Amino acid sequence: MAVMTLRFNPSTIGLATQVRIILPTGIHAPDTDFEKLYGTKELLPVLWLLHGGSDNYADWHDCTTVQVLADKYNYAVVMPDAQMSSYANMAHGPNWRDYFQTELPEYIYSHFPVSRKREDNFISGMSMGGAGALKFAMLNPERYSVCVPISSGVEVVPNYAAGTGRATSNPFFENIYGHEDDHAGILKTEEDIYWQLEKNVRNGVELPKLEFCVGLEDFTRNGNLEFYHFAESLGVHIDWYEEHGIHDWNSWNIYIPKVFEFIQECRKEAGLE
Repeated sequence: MAVMTLRFNPSTIGLATQVRIILPTGIHAPDTDFEKLYGTKELLPVLWLLHGGSDNYADWHDCTTVQVLADKYNYAVVMPDAQMSSYANMAHGPNWRDYFQTELPEYIYSHFPVSRKREDNFISGMSMGGAGALKFAMLNPERYSVCVPISSGVEVVPNYAAGTGRATSNPFFENIYGHEDDHAGILKTEEDIYWQLEKNVRNGVELPKLEFCVGLEDFTRNGNLEFYHFAESLGVHIDWYEEHGIHDWNSWNIYIPKVFEFIQECRKEAGLE
């Protein structure tokens, strides 16, 4: 198992940032021909794992068993930083969405032994990262075969547009989304996951397999249920998994193994395992 922290300065955001990367290496005999082993090694499937709004790139690795799971399933895991950005091109800040859609994946694909095939790329995250994972799955369905939002903040953009809920209680949302004079201007943009899903369905786009994980006492649960029912009304199936729990790492430690299990199930159904 190799764990590393990459620090670099992407041109899309114009500032230094970090990425935590896990690469399973396996266990090999002392007399292994490592030049042959690593020179001909197949590219790894990769899970892109996004952090929440008050967290950073290291928290998934530091607070969960993700390293053990990556080794068990033989998946690479990429955990990038996005600050408090909602993974958006911020109205008053860096273009994080461009970074995640263009520069970061190409940098990772070109520098690490991970596959760029759709069937080998999966995305997940919790809270802000759950909404970010779902957004990128809708914006780039050709890149990801599986998406598992956890305790997703999928309600933030609709609430911001309507001027309700926690999206109006913190001024940083205006820094992220703009439209200060008319919050409804955020609707039908790249940040509107409802609109992106509806557009993909209308255009007959093949969507990633979806599973939502959320705690029964989590304050994001109602927003996740609303999106679930909206998707079902469009004929989009979402697997649903819930346990008792709130919006914290105790719950997310329950759900991160479910992410790997769901990915494995999807790959088996596709004949890839």
